[in-house]
Amino acid sequence: MKRRRRREAALWLSVVLAIVLGTTTTAYAAHFSSHALPGVSIAGQSITGQSREQAAQILADRVDAVRVAVTIDRATTELSLADLGVTVDTETTLTRAFADNSQFAPRVGALFTKRDVAPAFTIDENVAQATIKKLLSGVGVPARDAEVHRAEGGGFSVDPSQTGKSVDASAVIDEAGLAAASLTSRQLTLTSTQLAPTVTTQMAQDFAAAATKLATLEVSVAGRVDAHSPWPVDRYQWIALPKPGQPLGAPELDAALVTQWVQSVADATKVEPSDGVRNVTPNGDVVSTPTEGVTGYTVNNVAAITDALIASLTAGQPYAGQFEYDTVEPKYETRVVAAGSERLVYQAAPDEKWIDLNLGNNTVTAYQGATVIQGPTYIVPGMPGMETPTGTFHVYLKYQTQTMRGTNLDGTKYVAENIPWVTYFTGSIAFHGAPWRDSFGWNGPGGSHGCVNMPSDAAQFIYNWAPMGTVVVSHY
Repeated sequence: MKRRRRREAALWLSVVLAIVLGTTTTAYAAHFSSHALPGVSIAGQSITGQSREQAAQILADRVDAVRVAVTIDRATTELSLADLGVTVDTETTLTRAFADNSQFAPRVGALFTKRDVAPAFTIDENVAQATIKKLLSGVGVPARDAEVHRAEGGGFSVDPSQTGKSVDASAVIDEAGLAAASLTSRQLTLTSTQLAPTVTTQMAQDFAAAATKLATLEVSVAGRVDAHSPWPVDRYQWIALPKPGQPLGAPELDAALVTQWVQSVADATKVEPSDGVRNVTPNGDVVSTPTEGVTGYTVNNVAAITDALIASLTAGQPYAGQFEYDTVEPKYETRVVAAGSERLVYQAAPDEKWIDLNLGNNTVTAYQGATVIQGPTYIVPGMPGMETPTGTFHVYLKYQTQTMRGTNLDGTKYVAENIPWVTYFTGSIAFHGAPWRDSFGWNGPGGSHGCVNMPSDAAQFIYNWAPMGTVVVSHY
């Protein structure tokens, strides 16, 4: 009996321990899914248990605290990493440090391992070189190569060379890299030497003169209609200038910029094809072409033009080229129109309703296809100074009766009540009945304010017969 009780007690103890261990492991894994794992450090400093935001602040504080003490000829200057062009990539560094947090097994395995993450960083050597020059100016006249720059508005300028003091810039840059990698301050002692410039003022002036000659050679590329030439300021941009400290050779063209200009001109001369519309009779005879198709043109020799342009200028010769084009002929949609419509101002489809407003003889005629349904009906159009507009329009609004308001030619206001059978086809211009008129078929002084005055029965017909969207052709 006692043995049995001891076995049961041992069993229950095992269960309890398993539960406790399982609960502890789960809690541990959950916590370290978002916090730095045990044994993880950045450049030797532990960040275990820190959130990503906390680790970022620790890293930023360490970067800010790092100094590189550079002594040149017994003159010492403390420089920050930023002074030396060093940028520590916080996001990349933290991504490496937290790389194992996303999976359960590595989180548990971190209990038995250690991992030190090196900071990710870059060095801008131009910034470092500028800082070194500033340090040298504090102990004497720094050596300086002549440099060629683009002048504002075109052309080139030269910063003269200078014999003076110099130090091994690579040693300073290397020391900056060691400081960034370890996030610890460092010291460097250098002795300056007297140095003659590698690039003299005369070398730079000769380069600038040759570059100017290259940039001012004439360039012309003919398109389908006109010839195109780059602006002078653009041609100066085409010259690839050497970086400071590099030897000067013959000026060269920046092929990417030349290609960019040639492509931009090719794009500007490109024509997108556009399809057209032809009206045809039921027998297939073309009546008219209301929409002309447009042939498309695309340059097909951009690369050849670019290569020839660069070769010609490099040889010291002006360049004249010719774009070649692929063509795309337009397609035409055929629109079948009513037989006999070729003699009318509008070629309507068979059974299509439309209205002919003839301001030449002051009539309105309603058509279906090429068949007259009503008219011609005599009308009174707009008076001089308020003429009825011409063009192709569509019915868009109707009123059985309406009070119309507007402005007379002399600036006074008018109000016309109970205007019957109003059919608008453009802006404030409408067909409507004019029961106050005793004659129609004329124009001139005394006409309307731009609307089409009609006998009331004719206006009623238009109102009832013409649906929304009906074409209205107003012409002389």
